[in-house]
Amino acid sequence: MELTKQTQREQVLRKVRQASELPALAETVNVVNKFKSSEDSTVADLANILLKDYALTTRVLKVVNSAHYMQSGEVTTVSRAIFLMGVDYIKQIALTLMLFDTMQGKGGKTEIMDAITQAFCGGVLARKVAKDLEDVEEEEAFICTLLHPLGKIVTAHAMPEKVAEIRKMSAEQGISEEQASLAVLGISYEELGATIAAEWNYPRKIVQAMRHVTAPGSAQQQAENGKLCMIASLATDMSNVLASDKDREDKIEAFKALLAPYNEQIKVKPGAVAGLVNTAVADFTKLAAILNLDLKKSRFSRQLDKWSKTPESAAREAVQDKMVMSFKTDALRTVDTLFALEEENAENIFAKGVQDINNFMMGHYTLNDVIHIALETMYRALKSAKVVRVLFFVRNIKLPRLEIRIGFGSNVHEAREWFVIDVTESRDVFQMAVSQNKDLVIRDTDASEIQKFIPGWYEANRKAPSYLLLFPISVNSRNIGLITIEGDEQGFATFTNAHLSYIKILRDQIVMATRPPSQPAGK
Repeated sequence: MELTKQTQREQVLRKVRQASELPALAETVNVVNKFKSSEDSTVADLANILLKDYALTTRVLKVVNSAHYMQSGEVTTVSRAIFLMGVDYIKQIALTLMLFDTMQGKGGKTEIMDAITQAFCGGVLARKVAKDLEDVEEEEAFICTLLHPLGKIVTAHAMPEKVAEIRKMSAEQGISEEQASLAVLGISYEELGATIAAEWNYPRKIVQAMRHVTAPGSAQQQAENGKLCMIASLATDMSNVLASDKDREDKIEAFKALLAPYNEQIKVKPGAVAGLVNTAVADFTKLAAILNLDLKKSRFSRQLDKWSKTPESAAREAVQDKMVMSFKTDALRTVDTLFALEEENAENIFAKGVQDINNFMMGHYTLNDVIHIALETMYRALKSAKVVRVLFFVRNIKLPRLEIRIGFGSNVHEAREWFVIDVTESRDVFQMAVSQNKDLVIRDTDASEIQKFIPGWYEANRKAPSYLLLFPISVNSRNIGLITIEGDEQGFATFTNAHLSYIKILRDQIVMATRPPSQPAGK
């Protein structure tokens, strides 16, 4: 019998590993998870990966801006999001969105949408629970809870019929879905999720948080990351209650029963439980709208509707429906909805990037942070101009040359090997820009009148006809660096004076960031 269970377990794992699109996703997850937050190049490298997918970039920024403590203005660049939230947080948010997007794309399966929407709601509940706890970050609790049901999610993707069978067994036999999943699959959801997460190189704390904590004071809770495991388990259990067919009053009692053993750690008065869940459900609904989650395909969302519809709210909705009945038309939209439909163009991206840096420089910042945000803004805004690469060079303090410090775009790592600017060379475009402190715009590096100013080493490594923009960085008339922007020659036609003005503004913000921040009065 034991051998049969082991065989069944291996068969399930094999199906999950080989499920459509998961092998390619697993490779991407592995690569991203290997980024170390301590490495200087990580911010640009991680941002570069995300920027290849415009939709993913947009969704990551929307999740970041949904975080409760974002008090320093809208975050419009991945770089600033990383500086504010940390490499690990942005990395895991991006990977989770990639995972969920991959699965949602498979015919909109109800079981997948159900698992995903419940996971997000559990994450929002975790934020609420973690709010007043010491040593636990709200967003860390959100991420760990989001991935707590990974086993169920990958099962829904690879074997949706098994999820339905597990749910049916759980209801008929009065056992948990964990117990039912072990009986049906030969491996529990918990074990399946932890196994896959470990294979995909997810951080240890996330893998640990997939293990269900059964009671306060248990060995699991007292272990490393115990509080995180506790919150992930509790928030997941609370989302399971929301997903059940119980009526509202029975659900409130179930929430109280779940929270009671944790009253030493989580200070929620019995009378405030419904309020905590109400605010979490409201926040989840907003997040679902931001992420374009199709709640109509989710059984879980229908249970949320039942939870939210108290007699008082139903009466209010009836009155409101009568008031707005004649206005339900696409011709009438709220201001927020109207501008959400507007596709970002270069000017919008430039303007938001400039504002992002202004907001950032009002708090604690480093020069490196500002350079990252400025270069990312240039790279994103110039996509329509077929930009290939945006690089920031700094002077080598020992040798008379400029070397790449930060870059966005194609083959940045390879360029570090050959793209080294010798400032002693006479009369090439790079030396001219640096020595004369002049911005240079070269429409076509193949133009005959320009060729004599293009150094041989650059010509040898150039892939195709291209434009080249050079913006030196000088402080007190002394050159300290250079920004280069390279792109497909055909893309130059889309450049405008406004684009060039914005680039100069961003360059000037970098120069401003080289000066020590002014101290607040009285310090």
